[in-house]
Amino acid sequence: MKNLFLPAVTALTLFFTSCNSCGNCNAPQGIMIESDSLYMVNDSTIADAQTFIYEGRLPMSNGNLGDVLLTIQTVSLNDDGTYTITTDYINEALADETDNGEVLVMIGMPSDSTAIIYELVSANGNPKMNFMLSPDSSLVKLDGHMKPASMNSTHKLIHKK
Repeated sequence: MKNLFLPAVTALTLFFTSCNSCGNCNAPQGIMIESDSLYMVNDSTIADAQTFIYEGRLPMSNGNLGDVLLTIQTVSLNDDGTYTITTDYINEALADETDNGEVLVMIGMPSDSTAIIYELVSANGNPKMNFMLSPDSSLVKLDGHMKPASMNSTHKLIHKK
């Protein structure tokens, strides 16, 4: 009887050892096999940056009107990102301006707790600019008191892309 038991134990030991070394064979239920496999994790929070383009006519801090092109790069419009803004002044005596920096997304303000505000923080030391996202996906420029800078309904940036 001992002679039959020893070969059976040896065979089982060899079976489990060979399965552990290859990592690809099917082990019986309840047996844990370690493997040298490389695991890839699908992280859905990692995405490619997207570009959002807005353009329109806005009142500027110097009292003049400017044709503005605002480009925002971010994963989605609900995430912080970067921006480039180009202003072509209607008054031909003023030179065109270009600025860039970070876009910070804020939710809520005193008059509307659900408002989405984009704060443009210049990398060149220019004053911050705030825009509020409208229900029609356009951006309305806000003044220093977080009120629309103009009551003219055409003074907004229209989402182009």
